[in-house]
Amino acid sequence: MKKNYLIKKPKNKKFSKKSNNFKRKNKRFLQKGREYNIIHKNRIFILIILLFFIFILEKYKNYIQFIFVNITKRIIDTKYYESFENIKSRYINNTLFKPYLETINIISHTYNQNYKTLKKYKNNINICVSLNNIYVYPQLVSIESVLINCNKYKTYLTYHILCAPDLTESSLSILKSLVYKYPLNIEIIFYNMTNNFKQLYNFRISQAAAYRLASPIIIDEDRIIHLDGDTLTFKDLTKMYKLDFNNNYIIGFLDLLSEGVDYLGINSKTYINSGVILLNLEKIRNDNKTIDLFNFLNSGKKFTHQDQTIINYIFYPKIGILPSEYVIWNFYDESDIKKYLSYLRTELNITELAESLKNPTIIHLVLCTPKIWENKSIYNNLYTTCGQRGNCSCEKYINLWHFYANKTDYYEEIKNFIEKK
Repeated sequence: MKKNYLIKKPKNKKFSKKSNNFKRKNKRFLQKGREYNIIHKNRIFILIILLFFIFILEKYKNYIQFIFVNITKRIIDTKYYESFENIKSRYINNTLFKPYLETINIISHTYNQNYKTLKKYKNNINICVSLNNIYVYPQLVSIESVLINCNKYKTYLTYHILCAPDLTESSLSILKSLVYKYPLNIEIIFYNMTNNFKQLYNFRISQAAAYRLASPIIIDEDRIIHLDGDTLTFKDLTKMYKLDFNNNYIIGFLDLLSEGVDYLGINSKTYINSGVILLNLEKIRNDNKTIDLFNFLNSGKKFTHQDQTIINYIFYPKIGILPSEYVIWNFYDESDIKKYLSYLRTELNITELAESLKNPTIIHLVLCTPKIWENKSIYNNLYTTCGQRGNCSCEKYINLWHFYANKTDYYEEIKNFIEKK
């Protein structure tokens, strides 16, 4: 008899029940497995997102901080500066410095409330200037040029302004306006230098020169740039500020007037100009060179060329040459550079100087006599210091100076100031 393969054998009920139970358990297990996989995948995804945000925060922290601080910015004006109080307490007991330090006080410390955060995440550059009431507008133009050309996201400037007693409240307000205009890039400390310094600068050196020499015992920083008011800056100063001192006390641009120290018994080949210098404040303090500076001033010795002779005498031979890529005088062309080189005792590369003149970091308007803002004559409807046509270095730079003067909030006042000269 043929077997009928179409007829299904009855299933074992017991086995069938176990099979169904297994399927149900397996289904629940698979379902839990899928849920676990989903949760696991979600965790990995969340972790990736977190790592991505950490990477973004680390890479662009300056920009994020810039936005945050910009939203929360608030300008504070106080008469207290902790760093000054610290250094003052260290030197106030020195009988040589006490007559000067005990009367110096902070007129104003104007800053963004988030200045500590700004200093932490940016390149902090300390700049010192000496100021009297006559030089307010030129100094304003000089600082404006620094701020316009600094890296707004990476650079923070701390300006230490050593003020003569004649500085008025209106002059202070003019300079304070820079903090309100560039709240993420600058703070200003105004030091009242008082009349006690008169005995240093009377008939011997200017106020500005005396204040500059005192800066190591006033400014509690490791290094600082000194900038005269007759300078224009065209690039960020971070690279210059971080230059290696190579164990020198000071770095500056070579000057022609090296005979200034000849009669003091030094035949210097590194006689530098004091208008733009980088000072190694930490080394000057550690080696007690500030004492030497003050002793020299009180010695009654005759000298020329203001503090320039003093720093070249006291810091000799540990004086470095500031490359022309960072500062150069306002030469008109290569013929001016050749004349300059003919007076030096140290050989410099004329090609490098010519290249620096085309693409400068700082131009020192040292060859303008009188200065752009000290005299007025009409030349092509411009204010110039030159009454003649021809290759005058002042004529070449007049447009540049007025370009930055026009960027300030006081250009009309500046023009009136020149008119009265």
